[in-house]
Amino acid sequence: MKTCLAVLLCVLSIVVSKASAFEIILSEQQVNDMLQVGFPVRQTYQDIDLTFSDPKVNIQGATSNVKIKSVILAQQNGQKLRAIASVQGQINYNQKEQVIEIIKPSLLEFTILDNSIAQSEQAINALKQAIGQRLPMIFLLDVKQLNQFLPGMQPKNIALRGRTLVINF
Repeated sequence: MKTCLAVLLCVLSIVVSKASAFEIILSEQQVNDMLQVGFPVRQTYQDIDLTFSDPKVNIQGATSNVKIKSVILAQQNGQKLRAIASVQGQINYNQKEQVIEIIKPSLLEFTILDNSIAQSEQAINALKQAIGQRLPMIFLLDVKQLNQFLPGMQPKNIALRGRTLVINF
C-alpha cells in the first residue's frame, strides 16, 4: 500500500514541461517514502550481521549529491551494537537496470547509540576504517514502478534541483 501511495504521489507530481516531454518532480519526502520499500537491508561483513534500516534521504541539489542517514544494527553472537551512519554519493540513472542509484557512496560519519557487544572493537574498527572509503552502489528508486503509469517511457535525464529529484522523460 505504501508503494502504491508513493507511486501515486509521483504521478501526481508530473508536470508537462514541453509539448512532448514530461518531468516528474519528487520531493525529499516522496523519495524517502519510495526508499522505505527496499529496507531493511541485511548483509554480513567480517562475521558480523548488519541490518540497515530507517533510511532518510537528504537531497543537496546545489552539489548534485545525496546523503542518506540510516540506522545500523550490528549483531555478533547474540550481542548488538546500534549506530546511526551517514553516507554521501552521486545520483545516477542506470538505464540497463532501470533504477536510480547512488554511485560512489562513501561513509561520512557514524555515531554509536548503544553497544552490548563485549568485544566490540572489531565492529567499531570496521566502521572507522570505512569512513571516507567507497561503499557498494546504493539502490534508490526503481523506475519500472513509474512505467506502470507511463508505459514505454524511459528517463532521458535525472537531476537534483533544490531539495527535489527531477526525472525528465
